[in-house]
Amino acid sequence: MNQHINQIPTSRIEAFSDGVIAIIITVMVFDMKLQEIPTDKTVWSELIKLTPKFISYAISFIVLSIMWVNHHQLFHQIKHTDRKLLWYSIHLLFWMSAVPFGTNFIGANPLLWQASFFYGIIFFMSASSFTLLRNYVIKKDLLHENISKEAHIKIRNKNRIALGIYLAAAFLSIISVYISFVLFLIVPAMYFIPEKINHLEK
Repeated sequence: MNQHINQIPTSRIEAFSDGVIAIIITVMVFDMKLQEIPTDKTVWSELIKLTPKFISYAISFIVLSIMWVNHHQLFHQIKHTDRKLLWYSIHLLFWMSAVPFGTNFIGANPLLWQASFFYGIIFFMSASSFTLLRNYVIKKDLLHENISKEAHIKIRNKNRIALGIYLAAAFLSIISVYISFVLFLIVPAMYFIPEKINHLEK
């Protein structure tokens, strides 16, 4: 049975992950509900009220998109899957699926430090689970022979910086939610242009 699982193509995990991430993003959109507008004069005022929700949605959307791109790129460089790799992927999707909760929480309560705290912790756990996934791939030598491990180690070190920023954003929210907001913007900026596959080849 273990041998059979090892022969599962990586495309199966990619397809499942794509579907789950698409649902996660859709759920976030549904959370941006607009109240019934009685007159034309109140349209802009009601839209302005949605600004915090839209900003939190935009940040979450970019973060999830970057994680999806990196996940897609990583699995195109993997030779095969095994049982633990499947569970590492599911662990990643679990924390990614919690992002809509954090997004809705901070969007509805932008000045509440607890909202920023949970938002940061969810991002921290999502990034941690991705780091665990990448570490497992490197440790178990699941990369294709022509892929450089050193490049993945470099990316892993970059991930550790992101983890530190997310953790700092969570705890600094107790002092100032504005500091946390700036830190939440820094991490997507770090990953906006992901590493190219040809940079990972020997």
